[in-house]
Amino acid sequence: MVHRIDLFRNLIVVFMLLGLTSLACGLGGGSVQIGPPGGQIPVSPDAADRLKQNFNQALQEATGNHESQLRITNEEITSLVGLELAQTGQIPVSDPQIWFTAGRIYMTSKVDVLGPVRLNSLIVATAVVDEGKIVVEVQEAQMGALDFPNSMLESMTQTVNETLAGVFVGADLEITRMEILEGETFVLGTRQITQPASLQISE
Repeated sequence: MVHRIDLFRNLIVVFMLLGLTSLACGLGGGSVQIGPPGGQIPVSPDAADRLKQNFNQALQEATGNHESQLRITNEEITSLVGLELAQTGQIPVSDPQIWFTAGRIYMTSKVDVLGPVRLNSLIVATAVVDEGKIVVEVQEAQMGALDFPNSMLESMTQTVNETLAGVFVGADLEITRMEILEGETFVLGTRQITQPASLQISE
């Protein structure tokens, strides 16, 4: 029987966590005005499935002698996170929009704070490769009209990276390079294979 490590779902949790960090702040007035450069990013089951398939293929191709590449587009990551949030129904974050531009990751969403109160949130982060792992730095965060202080950004960064560090545990993955471009990001890496089919994405 094939042992499945739901690595991909753990990666989705990291993006959900970015959205949930907005809940750590109190209420603010006003609203976040920033949005994707090309307008609203559609949520598509086909785009989500395409990202799952590409991820599976990248894992199969990655070996100690071969560097595999995964391309992630705005539509794919927005669709996957949006559908996962809708499916769980337990996280008070909705309508996520995630896009890549100018070396940064942007995420906006709507956060249900208290009762009918719903605020727009914004998270801006960077990601680099350090010793074979992806390390995220949350640079800006806003909910309503309230900007998060630096101490909160540092706490959010630590929480996200602690979660991210656990993503690759037992997966024998080493990330070699990550590029955040306009509308897409590329992640390259290798994997030491101990059991050929030990890593698969649950469809």
